[in-house]
Amino acid sequence: MLENGTAFCRRCGERIPETADTCPYCRSKQYISADEYGKNKITAAILALVLGGIGAHKFYLGKPGQGILYILFCWTFIPSIISLAEAIIYFTIPKEQFRAKYG
Repeated sequence: MLENGTAFCRRCGERIPETADTCPYCRSKQYISADEYGKNKITAAILALVLGGIGAHKFYLGKPGQGILYILFCWTFIPSIISLAEAIIYFTIPKEQFRAKYG
């Protein structure tokens, strides 16, 4: 990433906007690694759906204290209900908002 929100194309090396999905010069896809943007919202949402009752998504998002609370209260099924709502939120919020909050 360069100043003023620009980056270099991964194929041809031309300067392009950092948010471009494809290069306007060579039309190649600009794949962005997970390391550049931190946590993946789809992964967090799937963890919340499948293993949300034990707080797996909280550990993934870097909130181990909340994850431990989910484990402690998993027998009440309250964490399962909360994680279902969180999964819906993770699926529906824009990527930029997810990155700002959890990235």
